Amino acid sequence: MDMRDLRALSVVLLGTWLLAACSSPETEAATAEAEPPAEAVRSDDPPPRADAFEHVSNFLACSGNPYALCYYSGPPGAQPTLDGSTQILPCNPNSTETAADCTCFAVTNGVYVEDGEPLVYNFVEIGSILNPRVRAETIEVCHEDGSNCLNMASLATGLCDYSDNPIIAALEACQPAPVCSYLGDVVTGTPQTLYPDQPDVELISTFSMAYQDVMYFGSTDCSSEADPLYAGCMTAPCTGPDENGQTTCTCPTYDGPYQVGQEYPQSTPSDPNAPQVQCDISPNVWSAAYNNMDLPSLPRD
Repeated sequence: MDMRDLRALSVVLLGTWLLAACSSPETEAATAEAEPPAEAVRSDDPPPRADAFEHVSNFLACSGNPYALCYYSGPPGAQPTLDGSTQILPCNPNSTETAADCTCFAVTNGVYVEDGEPLVYNFVEIGSILNPRVRAETIEVCHEDGSNCLNMASLATGLCDYSDNPIIAALEACQPAPVCSYLGDVVTGTPQTLYPDQPDVELISTFSMAYQDVMYFGSTDCSSEADPLYAGCMTAPCTGPDENGQTTCTCPTYDGPYQVGQEYPQSTPSDPNAPQVQCDISPNVWSAAYNNMDLPSLPRD
């Protein structure tokens, strides 16, 4: 793993730790959606479309696949950017508010280059795999928390970097998760198989560190919203890329507390009109997730 990946992973690890301080300890009950066997997922877990997570290891590391990045999608108009570019990435709910059509970035070659460094990994949150059969298969191999497969936490330790060591290479915790094989392969041209009955689906929505040089990566807590509807885009099906390098993903929506993956610079006396992330962007919704990590106990003086 290159230094740019390690730096970006550290940002996310720190961000998820801090987010726990403002996350509610309660979760929504699972819906009647088809779920894996009871022994694979607890009955009190939120449904996959909630994109809720409790551990950094929940984020399984995949590489070599094309993917969509919906992390920044939501508002109808142009969003503030670091580089001054115009980025319009709306999420428009359908009439029943059961899903939203979200415009997302398309990373078709599986690698995003930032400051000359390739970001080779994208991540699937294990509890949010929308295909129930693949979710159950992945949980069986990787365990419910994802710890038995290559994941964001194990990448951060650097252990799996030494794959030329036969002992390291054989570790289960350094093997890609089963779900990765369903996302497609850039080199071989193998298409996604997460949605085998939907031939128009070319990309799968996952998470990565891409576009941090363009968008304001961060976190804004929206857990206290009165009508907290958001789009859970993890593993959502997406169309092929357009001429702007974007794709449209059909993301299921969920009513519950969430955090938005952006944080704009704070207003200052010299710039009192600086834009701020607005939780309520109705009739649009944010592509968001719910961080349900427990805040680690800290030593007391």
